[in-house]
Amino acid sequence: MYEIIRITGSQDNILDILFGEDDVEVSGWNFNNIDRSKIQISKEQVLYSLKLINESLGTNYKLSKIYFSPFDIRVNGIYSALISVLIRHYYNGNEFLKV
Repeated sequence: MYEIIRITGSQDNILDILFGEDDVEVSGWNFNNIDRSKIQISKEQVLYSLKLINESLGTNYKLSKIYFSPFDIRVNGIYSALISVLIRHYYNGNEFLKV
């Protein structure tokens, strides 16, 4: 599982991905008392961004799982930026912290 976190004063974004083959499972982290109907992050949003970064790098990365914070909202293409940074970090062979 690879994770990227963006924390700002007003919005925190968390994206975790697991590389794999097709049939992508999308889950929000399980927090109590969340109105699941208000979750705005979609699998398509993350997969479209993955498609763009794959085209840019000449790669064919695929995901089997996408996890996000259910508090997140779709603003300013933040998930495009998050997956781009995460994939480029992975692609360039940079280290990830184990937690």
